[in-house]
Amino acid sequence: MGPGGSRRPRNSQHATASSASAASRDGQQQNKNTEHEFDIVAYRTTLWRTFFFYALSFGTCGIFRLILHWCPKRLIQFRAKRCSVECADLVLVVDNHARHDICKVYHRNRSGTEHTVVANTDGTLSELEDLRWFKYRKLQYTWIDGEWSTPSRAYSHITPEALAKSAPSSGLKSDDVALRRTYFGMNVMPVKLSPFYELVYKEVLSPFYIFQIISVSVWYVDDYVWYAALIIVMSLYSVIMTLRQTRSQQRRLQSMVVEHDEVEVIRENGRVCKMDSSEIVPGDVLVIPPQGCMMYCDCVLMNGTVIVNESMLTGESIPITKSAIVDDGHEKVFSMEKHGKNIIFNGTKVLQTKYYKGQHVKALVIRTAYSTTKGQLIRSIMYPKEADFKFLTQLMKFIAVLAGVAAFGFLYTSFILFYRGSSFFKIFIRALDLVTIVVPPALPAVMGIGIFYAQRRLRQKSIYCISPTTINTCGAIDVVCFDKTGTLTEDGLDFYALRVVENAKIGENIVQISTNETCQNVVRAIATCHTLSKINHELHGDPLDVIMFEQTRYSLEEDDSESHESIESIQPILIRPPKDSTLSDCQIVKQFTFSSGLQRQSVIVTDEDSMKAYCKGSPEMIMSLCRPETVPENFHDIVEEYSQHGYRLIAVAEKDLVIGSEVQKTSRQSIECDLTLIGLVALENRLKPVTTEVIQKLNEANIRSVMVTGDNLLTALSVARECGIIISKKTAYLIEHENGVVDKRGRTILTIREKGEHHTQERQSKSVDLSKMSNVDCQFAISGSTFSVVTHEYPELLDQLVCVCNVFARMAPEQKQLLVEHLQEVGQTVAMCGDGANDCAALKAAHAGISLSEAEASIAAPFTSKVADIRCVITLISEGRAALVTSYSAFLCMAGYSLTQFISILLLYWIATSYSQMQFLFIDIAIVTNLAFLSSQTKAHKGLASTPPPTSILSTASMVSLFGQLAIGGMAQIGVFCLITMQEWFKPFQPTHHDNDEDRKSLQGTAIFYVSLFHYIVLYFVFAAGPPYRASITSNKAFLMSMICVTIGCIAIVVFYFTPIQYFLGCLFIPQQFRFIILCIALITAIVSILYDRCVDWISLKISEKIRQMRKGA
Repeated sequence: MGPGGSRRPRNSQHATASSASAASRDGQQQNKNTEHEFDIVAYRTTLWRTFFFYALSFGTCGIFRLILHWCPKRLIQFRAKRCSVECADLVLVVDNHARHDICKVYHRNRSGTEHTVVANTDGTLSELEDLRWFKYRKLQYTWIDGEWSTPSRAYSHITPEALAKSAPSSGLKSDDVALRRTYFGMNVMPVKLSPFYELVYKEVLSPFYIFQIISVSVWYVDDYVWYAALIIVMSLYSVIMTLRQTRSQQRRLQSMVVEHDEVEVIRENGRVCKMDSSEIVPGDVLVIPPQGCMMYCDCVLMNGTVIVNESMLTGESIPITKSAIVDDGHEKVFSMEKHGKNIIFNGTKVLQTKYYKGQHVKALVIRTAYSTTKGQLIRSIMYPKEADFKFLTQLMKFIAVLAGVAAFGFLYTSFILFYRGSSFFKIFIRALDLVTIVVPPALPAVMGIGIFYAQRRLRQKSIYCISPTTINTCGAIDVVCFDKTGTLTEDGLDFYALRVVENAKIGENIVQISTNETCQNVVRAIATCHTLSKINHELHGDPLDVIMFEQTRYSLEEDDSESHESIESIQPILIRPPKDSTLSDCQIVKQFTFSSGLQRQSVIVTDEDSMKAYCKGSPEMIMSLCRPETVPENFHDIVEEYSQHGYRLIAVAEKDLVIGSEVQKTSRQSIECDLTLIGLVALENRLKPVTTEVIQKLNEANIRSVMVTGDNLLTALSVARECGIIISKKTAYLIEHENGVVDKRGRTILTIREKGEHHTQERQSKSVDLSKMSNVDCQFAISGSTFSVVTHEYPELLDQLVCVCNVFARMAPEQKQLLVEHLQEVGQTVAMCGDGANDCAALKAAHAGISLSEAEASIAAPFTSKVADIRCVITLISEGRAALVTSYSAFLCMAGYSLTQFISILLLYWIATSYSQMQFLFIDIAIVTNLAFLSSQTKAHKGLASTPPPTSILSTASMVSLFGQLAIGGMAQIGVFCLITMQEWFKPFQPTHHDNDEDRKSLQGTAIFYVSLFHYIVLYFVFAAGPPYRASITSNKAFLMSMICVTIGCIAIVVFYFTPIQYFLGCLFIPQQFRFIILCIALITAIVSILYDRCVDWISLKISEKIRQMRKGA
């Protein structure tokens, strides 16, 4: 599968005529696209709607327009009415994350000067009478045949044979190029640096900053000058930092996009022209230079072969061989996913080409600009998917609850102040002030700071993230899917043994390959059946091929002679045997590259006397292609024996061909049939040193590990047992099937075999009931072919299967993606870790895809680890849990702080007063903001706990904890409020008509201020979570020192009446004895709060354990 492989559309991309017509009439079109799924609704503006829109906008001083700016759906519904596409001037685009965008529809009629050219699905052009299009996320969508189509429509429905013939041998004519450019545009991907005014405009118009502007305005009117000024400074700093980060990301994107370079293109009359890459269009034929080049488009190789490096896109750093597209009969329609071996992708580097009879290696351009695979990468970074995470949804629900509390406070304040005869203006300002207390403006910033610090720590550990919102999701991961080769095991393999097959009999182990007559044929097959090439005198290619080739002691050279023209070969690869061999040199004249779906590769080889085809691949596949009489009777048992010990097996077969046949016209099907089995190679695939340790940590954390590989089932099972995915104490079962054996309902019978460490026992069941087998003592393994049977014939078992199976072997790329999606459908939070080779679709489908790559950003996944082992999984989950708990703690602290201050102000409003400006400032800045930002810097805990962190902020435990703390703090405030009025020295507050700090001073206000100071500190001590998800508070030196200093400062303020400080804070004198009483009440409150929190945690843990035990028992 090529790097362009991505999530396949669930429905057909092209609507039927009837559905398209209906869509056109009601103005709604559902677009299904491999990269984006969205709905498009057509609208047309009307004069009277436009008049009322502007009238209301001006009449409300822009407030109405601002509200609609936040709700694009309501904006377009107010300004326009739904209509058919043919008369639309606006469209509403709703993506699969419910994000709404309004796009202008452009219109052009066919005329003598203007063209209305569009691309057909076979790559040709046609002209429409009426052309309508809009631009959305860097792509142009055109209304064609009743659907919105992108430029990738070209060559989307064409047979491989037709595509191979569609490249014009003499190149495109200049008129054709001009027409194509009107539709496809220039081949550039401009990533412009947004002007600062535009960035500021977008940032400031967000609800968060609008609320801050309203809050600051209220505070200035109410003479809270210091706090308002400080909030402005903090907001400006936040805006500047956001702008710097946005600009930095844009610059990084610019560096990823090499705009253009000189390329060679065949144009009119077959001339090879050198031109800028920005000028090429789909349909052009490129000439790939022998020394290689960078690719600036997606193109299909028409002839020859090329060696490319696709690490930028897939994370696969091993050079890959691309071959010319042919009609092999397997695929009726050309597909970017299924023909990835024939496509050279934009952003990849061609390392070497092999000439076709000394002529140019040509490639047909099929995608340019943002329609290319690299364009997908750029757009995925520019428009990242939003995390589908209930934490954010519940946060918004609780903010709505706070808004309800604020509404109650607004009414309470209005009533109290009205009753006391305050002016309407004062009532309005005081009520709005209470709203800013209940819903703190700093809440979103404080909750997001944990993600910021986690991303910075990940980057320090060489883990790069292009979607920061996904980090919190990583904290909830409960299933991790691993690719095997290159992820769990080393890329390289060690040669173990060769078994020669001759006359349907298999020989003994040969641990040292020799050139004797017994094994020389199979050795030649191993030495030639590959796609290796020499680049700078070094062998490059699949590590498996390199290992096997080096064992043969053959040498590889490019053959420049002209002696092979009779067989119409691509420049042959010359293979020389070792000097002690009696065999002559041979040439590889045609290659059929390895395919994950086919599980094999083939070559055609010729020497002086003969021509042969060699084929190698999985034993099961090669056996199915061989003549039965050439396969030993015990071959299957031998394969199973090796597989049980974890060896990687490659079967080798041959076929004699007629010399002088037209090699390049030979199809793959005609070669890969009626083969003769000649050998079996066993290779040892060692685990990476850290694999077992990481899997063990995941097991201890109750995070399920799943192996998803293309390797043999028994081999995969052996490796899974070795690394700990299959626990040695548990019984492993293989779920298998036999083709043609069906039950009464016509369904294939599934067979369950018990697989011990050294034995296999068969248990056959006509009706497999996985629910009876899904207990703590069982683990399952299944192959891709059986998984396909279950998917199509036993869909009712699929949900249960994905929950109990730990090993999925012989899985095709699309099956890996399907597995990830099914795990998500049953409620699992899934991570996928792979090297990017065949895992692109699964990596993108997972909640958290982790690509092991040397590149900083890969199209394959939102996370890329430069360290090529699975330690990054532990790091990512650990940092995700820390970020999630940080957000969770920040929410509880900020909610507790705002509601505690709300209680304080309600009490003071009862006597028609409030805190002084400096009291507000001291609480909000010196205590809350200070501790909030420092607390977020606490690092992740080194280990993984056995229970995941809470993902629900509205859980019973969190709400009981939060409101319990509020009750404790509220009772302390009410107690002090009432207690001070009983003192003989108490003087009641006398309201005045003035409203400055001096007139707000009251004994009740001073007492409540004193006692509440300590409750804010206690909230951060109680809710600032430490182990097992974050490091201990003591590890965060800055936070610990700040908390100690703030506590000492608050004690000093209460105990020692230093007149300048008390005057500065707006506090009245309270006798020493009562100040000690307040301190004692604060101490008792702190002790009760801490004990209450520990009690809630203990009860919550016990209930969770009981629920877990009940589930296990069930």
